[in-house]
Amino acid sequence: MQNILPGESKKVDVIIRTFNSANTLDKCIRSVKKYIPYEKIIVVDHCSTDLTKDISLSHKVDYYTEEIGLGFATKLGISKSTTEFLLFVDGDVEIVSGTFYSEGLKYIQSKGVGAVVGCSVGYIFAYGLPLGLTIFKREFASEVKMPDKIQGRETYYFQESLKKNSLKVRYVKDAMIHRSEYRQMPNWPEWQGAQIRLTPGNHYRQILWALAITFMMHFNSRKPKNIAYSPIFYFKILVGFMNPEKWGKIDRRKVSL
Repeated sequence: MQNILPGESKKVDVIIRTFNSANTLDKCIRSVKKYIPYEKIIVVDHCSTDLTKDISLSHKVDYYTEEIGLGFATKLGISKSTTEFLLFVDGDVEIVSGTFYSEGLKYIQSKGVGAVVGCSVGYIFAYGLPLGLTIFKREFASEVKMPDKIQGRETYYFQESLKKNSLKVRYVKDAMIHRSEYRQMPNWPEWQGAQIRLTPGNHYRQILWALAITFMMHFNSRKPKNIAYSPIFYFKILVGFMNPEKWGKIDRRKVSL
């Protein structure tokens, strides 16, 4: 049952791009159903080998599968949407705020705003454009161009479109919990570094920005072990950045190898 608050009359299509998300997807979809006045929940799956499909279908979502890449999955989800606004939710995100959507809806309808990001609970900094919990106007999202076969860094293409159209990003605090399993994988930093190098634009500006964001993420956690891990993470992400041929071609389903 949807808990729709006053002012939330505009329904939204929810896009969830998945890969082997069985451990977190059920909580994700349940939280969408609880807090978001959705028209459709659209799951685009990258040929998962676990129970992602079964969990998706048990919730009676619109389920699609692809084996091309994250760019294709992103555009496919957008193409299946019909509402004025759309909401990207990562399969490892659990929405915990009953006011995120109403706040976000006010922001996204404001002049000059192109995206609204829901931040993790307790994070004191708001930065960048993650798609973990993000509202866009469908008209804007439909115009974003990106290669089909990219495996990461799709946010770069959204950021460039926002910049081109002089649109701002707004943030809603304490909106969700992010239980990223990818970040627990040993070669995740190298893979991320390679994706930055393979993305168009000023690579060195992007890597510096990524390192700054990493520090803020670790500082946000306020855990000494995370802050102490920062130099190791920096080294590993730079290893991937300097050797994109090795690390960038690893399928994101095999990042743990």
